[in-house]
Amino acid sequence: MPRSPERLPILIVDDDAQMLRTIGDILRLRGYSALLAPSAQEGLELTRDAARLPAIALVDLRLPDMDGMELVSEIRKLSESIEIVILTGNASIDSAVRALRENSYDYLIKPVQPEQLLGSIERAGERWQRRRAESAMHESEERLRRIFEHVGDALFITDDSGRIIDANPAACALTAIPLEQLRDRDLRGVLGNESAREAGTKDTVGESPTGLRGEVRVQGQDGEIRTVDGRSAAFAPGLVVHTLRDLTHQRRLEEELHHSQKMDAIGQLAGGVAHDFNNLLTVISSYTSMLLDSFEAGDARREDAIEVKQAAVRAAQLTRQLLAFSRKQVIQPRTLILNSVVTETEKMLRRLIGEDVELVTKLAPDLYEVRADAGQLEQVLMNLAVNARDAMPQGGRLSIETANVLRSSIAGPRGAAMAAAEYVMLAVSDTGTGMPSDVQSHIFEPFFTTKEAGKGTGLGLSTVYGIVKQAGGDIRVNSEIGRGTTFTIYLPRVLEPSDEAVATAAVARDVESRADETVLLVEDDEHLRSLALRILQAHGYTVLTAIDGADALRQAKEYAGPIDLVLSDVVMPRMSGRFLSEQLATARPTVKVLFMSGYTDDDVMRRGILDRRTAFLEKPFTPEQLISKVRQILDG
Repeated sequence: MPRSPERLPILIVDDDAQMLRTIGDILRLRGYSALLAPSAQEGLELTRDAARLPAIALVDLRLPDMDGMELVSEIRKLSESIEIVILTGNASIDSAVRALRENSYDYLIKPVQPEQLLGSIERAGERWQRRRAESAMHESEERLRRIFEHVGDALFITDDSGRIIDANPAACALTAIPLEQLRDRDLRGVLGNESAREAGTKDTVGESPTGLRGEVRVQGQDGEIRTVDGRSAAFAPGLVVHTLRDLTHQRRLEEELHHSQKMDAIGQLAGGVAHDFNNLLTVISSYTSMLLDSFEAGDARREDAIEVKQAAVRAAQLTRQLLAFSRKQVIQPRTLILNSVVTETEKMLRRLIGEDVELVTKLAPDLYEVRADAGQLEQVLMNLAVNARDAMPQGGRLSIETANVLRSSIAGPRGAAMAAAEYVMLAVSDTGTGMPSDVQSHIFEPFFTTKEAGKGTGLGLSTVYGIVKQAGGDIRVNSEIGRGTTFTIYLPRVLEPSDEAVATAAVARDVESRADETVLLVEDDEHLRSLALRILQAHGYTVLTAIDGADALRQAKEYAGPIDLVLSDVVMPRMSGRFLSEQLATARPTVKVLFMSGYTDDDVMRRGILDRRTAFLEKPFTPEQLISKVRQILDG
């Protein structure tokens, strides 16, 4: 902002005291601030004072301590903005030339008239103000240019028709086009997307075009499609600035979060269905076993009962897949080396994929140990192999690779969010047909399948997903149409091997002669409770039944005799099996507990993994498995 005369400081350097006072008085009367210096050194000191930096310097050519032109040169070193007016009582061509060389604004000859002095000062002040404004404008433009160059958003400047006049580096990166090639091109064509091609069109905001509004998808020169938030605004006559903020990374994170939440919700539903279904399967399978025992060897009904039992077994396998997906399956993990699982499964995989598919394994030596259920890992390999085989109807190559990897080497935001520092990678790749991106976003959902009706349950990949997550790992898919698919699994490294979990289901044996103990049976499902009661009583046990935890506590308190074992469901209304066992430990500290469930609850099983100190019977079970497990716990 230009200074008024009242604020404009003028430096006067003259060794003539009378002249110095006179000029100072004239300037003050006109409203200027006069800084008086009788010597060159004092003039320099005043110039060095940033708070009082003069706008104009009147310098006498003849000074006692320094030549006037030398003083002008020193002043220029301190500030290029000061306007110089030369005073001299001995004018000469030589002194005038020297003044011009120093870019002095004016050259006044003593004795100088007040009107002449004030006119020169006024013109010098106007020049100083003009140059100061130009400098401020230049600095502002430079500052705006730096912001334009370094801002993270893509900025395009176009004319009314959408022709690109300028673009910042972020815009070049977004479109993958150099600035030289962007200039003079139509922005609508550069953005390469119908919804984005509105840029540069008339949208009434006054008379200015505004173009982009809201979220659009933009395809760059490299073919990559990005999601951006576009905004356009007129900022000068005939010019429009278009701002595009890249939201691709943010949208990917949101999609991953949404997908994770959806998978968790579906998992909860699948787990609940499987739990109830397992109760029914236990009843069906156990009563069928008892029917089989009642039929003679040649009875035709025996074959019918066998079919029913086999169907129950197949249904139980289906519920295990649902439970694996929902991450609530009871598993028995152990510390193992993944290479061993691949090697042991390789022969089965070759039979599974057929002769027209080549199986290639690349197993890293010195592979880290992981903690997982070996049977589940075999299921992962088989499910992925079947998926790959179906994607290669004309044959191809199936590759299985293992490697040790660091979290820092796993790309993407999900890699940074993974808990462990070191992982074992399992990659299963095929040379099949590949999948479009819209299919990839759904492949881990249960019952989602691209196969013909009757050729797939839609549970294969969702089961793989559940198994990997239950093991604390992560799974990615990378696929391109015509170029095949790769599933990459990351399992956390185990640094300190732990003991194997308790093994399930001992071999059934004749125990009728030893069955003189009392069992408290706690089960909220009426049909399953009646079945377990019948089986236990048939083997000589005294059985107390309870419909829930509160009922069990009441009976334990009222029953006068010993209770040797509590056989309890895990998930029950009002009170969980775990809470019941903790309450009974106070009332009957010697009682043993056997849990049973179609799926585990975090209340009993840490993250769905069977704790080695917990006795557990997985539903559905047969009468033989129930009696064998009860006997094992009582004898233990």
